[in-house]
Amino acid sequence: MSEPRETILNVNDNEAARYATSRILHRAGFKVLEAGTGGEALQIVREDLPPLVIMDINLPDISGVEVCRRLKADPATASTMVLQMSATNIAVTDRVNSLAAGADSFLVEPVEPEELEAVSRALLRLHRSEAALRRSLAERELLLKEVNHRVKNSLQLVLSMLSLQGHRFKEPETRELFAKAISRVTAIAAIHERLYQDADPLTVEMHTYLTGLCAELVRASGMEESAQASLHIEVEEMRLPTEHGVAVALVVNELVMNALKHAQPTNGPAVINVLLLRFGTGQVRLSVADNGAAPEQTSSEVAGLGTQLIRMLARQLNGTVGIERAAGTYAVHVTFPLQSAVSWRQPY
Repeated sequence: MSEPRETILNVNDNEAARYATSRILHRAGFKVLEAGTGGEALQIVREDLPPLVIMDINLPDISGVEVCRRLKADPATASTMVLQMSATNIAVTDRVNSLAAGADSFLVEPVEPEELEAVSRALLRLHRSEAALRRSLAERELLLKEVNHRVKNSLQLVLSMLSLQGHRFKEPETRELFAKAISRVTAIAAIHERLYQDADPLTVEMHTYLTGLCAELVRASGMEESAQASLHIEVEEMRLPTEHGVAVALVVNELVMNALKHAQPTNGPAVINVLLLRFGTGQVRLSVADNGAAPEQTSSEVAGLGTQLIRMLARQLNGTVGIERAAGTYAVHVTFPLQSAVSWRQPY
């Protein structure tokens, strides 16, 4: 069984020139569609999606350059290869304008049949290669989403087991330790849930995620109803690589939980501020501050699991930790370099 012929759209308002080009392409084994205007070309491409369009620049209604620009700007037709040809618009600026509009190649007429066939086959090979890459990318996206979904489900199972185990303990300290462990796992599970839902599973949109995380921490603490604490969040719009997003989330989880428990100002409710902002050149600063009494540094602060975890996460971010104590305020700052997030979807 022979393979189906590849389709090429031949666009030219000059019937004799269009016939000559179509004849060469037919002899080379291609299926050829024809159009005499730019409007016809746009309609045919949108309906039939030919992989290659060979188009004259001088068309009676829309210039070939503008047709090319519209095809490349439309996501549905952007992958279509465009070979522009002209016998009159042959200056360097004409060729540059065509290529700048998205044309994949340019030939000056008259063109030898062998050259036209060779260039057409080269562009069709490129189209097939890009199509294969797009299919591979789509498959990888589905696979990565499924991985994040399964990780999230596995972490939910861990959370259920920790919760059941925690209810068995009577000692307040032990129950508190389990509550902290559950909170940490919840923060990681929420990342994977967001990655499963996000169009870009390689990065985390920090504003939405941290806002939701902090709201959940306040709700879980029970202070939302009692108005014992108010939490203010300022997160600049940014996407971080997943591993950095997880690290930042865990730091916020530790510091906000600690502030909700220990920030007890002498008058009025506790006020907790969470900020994630660009800082200086190429850096980001995460700050969690409250208006509770500034604690004295103790050996437990140096050796505590929460503090150790924060310093470990800061090292993972290639960042530094700073503690700011003043009358009526206590703040922890984690400053780290802003690493460019690789977008999952690259334009073709």
